[in-house]
Amino acid sequence: MKILRGAWVAWLMLLGFETLCQISLKSAGLDNPDFNFTLSAFEHALATPWMWLAIGCYIGAFGVWMTILRKSTLSAAFTTSAMVFVAVMFASWLVFGERIGFWQIVGCAVIVAGILMLGPDDADTGAG
Repeated sequence: MKILRGAWVAWLMLLGFETLCQISLKSAGLDNPDFNFTLSAFEHALATPWMWLAIGCYIGAFGVWMTILRKSTLSAAFTTSAMVFVAVMFASWLVFGERIGFWQIVGCAVIVAGILMLGPDDADTGAG
């Protein structure tokens, strides 16, 4: 499997940004349990440091995603990004104590197996 050296770093950064973003959004939601789509609710949400961390993570993930897309085919990159589901599930277990059951583990295994079955990304054959 031919992998660009920087690709691993970019993928790890994407997983980190996306996972931290979801954990931050959950934390912001816990700080705003009565969110009701009013202006004051948005102001309250924006006053939490968790929301600003989430926004920063979205910006970071965007930059990393642009880097990944320059080096990969869209079909391979998008499907591989499903690893974020696995990372978020384990992070929510670690940070919030959320339950991970048998079917969640099976789902993670299916996601990982599906990505592995795709084989290596051959960006050289893409239209980019």
